[in-house]
Amino acid sequence: MSPTFKKHVCRYAATTLTALALWNCSSDSSHDDSIQAFQLGTQANVALNLDYSDTPLIDSLVLDCYGPDTLHFVHSVEKKLFNLDVFPSDEWIFKAKLYANGTLMQEGEITTALEAGATINLKIPMHALVGFVYVEVPIGFGNPAGIKNGEMKLTSKDESYSYPMVFDSDNVSFTSGDLKLNREYHITITMQDESGKNIFSLEDNFMLDENSPIPNFQIASLRSKIALAIELAKDVNVQVKLKLPATKRTPVANDLIMSEFFVVANDKDSSQYNFVEFYNGSTDTLVLDKCTLGKTSSVNGAAEIDALALPPNEVLVVGNRETANIASIYKYAENMPQFGKTSGSIVLQCDGTVLDSLYYGKSDSLHVAPISIGSSSATAPKSSQLNIGLWNKRNEPDSWCTGAPTPGSISACGN
Repeated sequence: MSPTFKKHVCRYAATTLTALALWNCSSDSSHDDSIQAFQLGTQANVALNLDYSDTPLIDSLVLDCYGPDTLHFVHSVEKKLFNLDVFPSDEWIFKAKLYANGTLMQEGEITTALEAGATINLKIPMHALVGFVYVEVPIGFGNPAGIKNGEMKLTSKDESYSYPMVFDSDNVSFTSGDLKLNREYHITITMQDESGKNIFSLEDNFMLDENSPIPNFQIASLRSKIALAIELAKDVNVQVKLKLPATKRTPVANDLIMSEFFVVANDKDSSQYNFVEFYNGSTDTLVLDKCTLGKTSSVNGAAEIDALALPPNEVLVVGNRETANIASIYKYAENMPQFGKTSGSIVLQCDGTVLDSLYYGKSDSLHVAPISIGSSSATAPKSSQLNIGLWNKRNEPDSWCTGAPTPGSISACGN
């Protein structure tokens, strides 16, 4: 999900790419005369901006440039802007390719003239060549529903395809191979427990075309009667009702875990504030009532967390700043405990039961391997972040890392 574990039903259409290019770039050609021309200011500057609808499982983005020189760039997917200095010419050809799910998904081409000293922005129209289906289902920490096997079947005309379920931490996923466009498909998904009994199922039809080559059947949560949105185009939104076992309830151990904390904020730096992040790894909506965040299991001096309902796979951030601009649920704790800045404990309890706790900082006779603590550097503050895939080993220091604070966004611990 993300996560990131982002748990919203998304539309993965791939229709246009604004022209191109990218980052961590390396060219397969470089010349001394190119350097000299750059020093003389005779090159043209092309701003290539990648602007495409979100697509899952992107492998790489490729840009080939043909003119007085031949340039080849291969990039990962992190940024969307790259400035390219090239020789002036009456004809430059820019060809873009997007690879996803192990195949060439989209391509586009544009030809333009570039004058010396010019600075221009280009857009490359992209068109889809094939499509695929990607389904992600969060199953909760420890797989409480007991999902063991699953299968996705796609049928179109007289062709039929079958794809197995893949486990990934607290999610399962189904990914098809390349699918032909301009066809209607029938999709069936089933998941079984260890005895072979069907637990969940989905069945529907959808159209796969160039405007929507990647319909994403991402199930947001395993709640009772949740709506699974299949967004195929701007004016089409199909809703499929799933009857799944879930409810609102109070949390128990291993439902709600600490996923990030920053307790060393510099009081003189207005951009910093102390916070503790929690992740609901269950398949239910957790009702937080009579819950406290403190330095010990005692409620004395602890911050209260009451009257909150946290949906599955969602994040709660408790902090000592009155407001915070984050993409998750935020709880201002006016009485946030003064956690130790070199070592200490963080304890979450609800209705007298400790749900999660950790010790950070310096080792002592009771804590031989504490979790590393971040820093309040004015230029590069760092928080402690859990690799969510190692949630069941969260008391081990190797399951954590430090990095730029990301309150409200689940980390893969630097990955």
